[in-house]
Amino acid sequence: MLILDFDGVVCDAFEECAVVTRHAGDAAAATAAKSPAELAAGLAPAFLDRFRAVRRHSRLLDHFMVALDPRSERLGGQEEFDALFSAIPDERRERLVAGATALRAELRRRHRAEWLGMHRLYPGVRGLLERHAGRVSIVTAKDETSVREILAHHGLGGAVVSVVGECADKRAAVLELVAEDGLRPEHTTFVDDNLRNALQVRDTGARALWAYWGYHTADDVRKSLRRRVARLYLPELAGLSA
Repeated sequence: MLILDFDGVVCDAFEECAVVTRHAGDAAAATAAKSPAELAAGLAPAFLDRFRAVRRHSRLLDHFMVALDPRSERLGGQEEFDALFSAIPDERRERLVAGATALRAELRRRHRAEWLGMHRLYPGVRGLLERHAGRVSIVTAKDETSVREILAHHGLGGAVVSVVGECADKRAAVLELVAEDGLRPEHTTFVDDNLRNALQVRDTGARALWAYWGYHTADDVRKSLRRRVARLYLPELAGLSA
C-alpha cells in the first residue's frame, strides 16, 4: 500500500493556498467575484514572503493563518512559529480557517477550470500513481472534495482508492487504512514532506519517506540527520515501489 500526502508531495498549490489564507477573513462570495488569477496577482510581495516562510512550518490549514501576522516576516525558527500560532485566539483561528475553506469552495465552484489549474503535479507523480493504481491512498490536511476534483482533473481519479481529508493525525489515519485492508504497517510506504508526520508514521513500523522536494526548514534538515530519516528525492519517484 502506498499512502501519500497531497500538497507538497503530489502537487504544488502554493499560490492557491496563499490566496485562501490572505482572504480568510473576508467574505468568501465577494472575494470569489474575482478570478483566482486576479486574487493571486493582488497578493503583496511582503505577504508572499511571509507565507513562504510560514508554509515551511505548517502541517494544517490552521497553521497558514500565522502568515496574517506581520511578525511572521522575521520568523526565526520553530519556537517562534509555535509562539505566533499559540497567540492566535482559538475563536479567531477557527473563524479564519472556516473562511479560507469557504473561499476555496467558492473558487472551486465559480472558477473551476482556473482553480484546478493552480494545482500542478510534481514531475514523476503521474507515473507513480499510474504504476500503483488501485493501491494508493491520500492522507492530507486539504479537504477531500478538493483533492478528488484535482485528481480527476489530472485524469488520476481512478488511481486513488481513498482520500482522508482535513486530517490532523496522520499516524492514526495510516493505522486505520492499513487495518481496513487487513495489512500491517510494515506493508505500507508513506510519503510526506512534513518531517513530523514522517517521524510519527515511521514509529508505527511503516516505511516512511521524507519528500525532500516539499516544504521544510533548516531545522528539519538537521533533525532528519539526527533521527536518520530516509529522504526521497523527486527523480527517485520513477523507481519507487510500495
